[in-house]
Amino acid sequence: MIRILLVHVDDGDGHLDDRLAAARLLARRFDALVVGLHVMPLPLLPVGYGEAAAYVGPEILEAQREAARERARRLEARFREALADLVPEIRFEVLEGEPRLLVPERARVADLVLVAQTPAHGLDALEPDVAEHLAMEGVVPALVMPAGGGRGEVGHRVLVGWNGSRQAARALHAARPFLATAREVRLVTLGEDAGAAGLEDAALWLRRHGIEPVVERRPAADRPGARLLELAREAGADLLVIGAYGHSRLRELVLGGATRHILQHADLPVLVSG
Repeated sequence: MIRILLVHVDDGDGHLDDRLAAARLLARRFDALVVGLHVMPLPLLPVGYGEAAAYVGPEILEAQREAARERARRLEARFREALADLVPEIRFEVLEGEPRLLVPERARVADLVLVAQTPAHGLDALEPDVAEHLAMEGVVPALVMPAGGGRGEVGHRVLVGWNGSRQAARALHAARPFLATAREVRLVTLGEDAGAAGLEDAALWLRRHGIEPVVERRPAADRPGARLLELAREAGADLLVIGAYGHSRLRELVLGGATRHILQHADLPVLVSG
């Protein structure tokens, strides 16, 4: 059941209105309370040495905080305007700090978290983003909306990636509210061995919950993340469900991984659970 939907409210990518439109549709679909969360950045301190070091008075820090508060007020106004027809089932909260840490912490008392896709470049790619932190914590599933994603319904044609792992099972369970009302559900495994033994069991679980899946065994792929995205496009899916899996965080960060590739390159919404 999805009764509390947490939305990370940030306009850094220019597509906040699309995510708010998606949140509105999801709230109506699941009769959910929508909680908007904006995280203000901490004031920045200039760095210098010797004569280059600058004195930073409290007025400088307060000016930064006031600018952040003004931005938060503008975002709250957009949030309330976009979801006005849901009143009183909306709330807005503001915290100060690091979104990658505070959003997962606040999400522990939500059922689903809606966040933006944040394709990383350069050194930023070495640090997990909000969606990845949510997946790593593994308490609450995250619905990652693609950059420039549309305002349409999510989860009527669903592709579920299955490899028999604990993470895949958690994702399957987390997606049940979407799967129960989907018009089509595809349960896909890549390779003859990976997850194949549990594929029919997963399909049976779905059937016992009133969901009739299309079961597919596909050949193994050198780049499973890219292959799942390709299969989702071929199927016309509007939601991809995956478990966040990696042999270790270091392996994921250095070598890349299916989870990271999907989260950074998906052109459709992705429900991910760790």
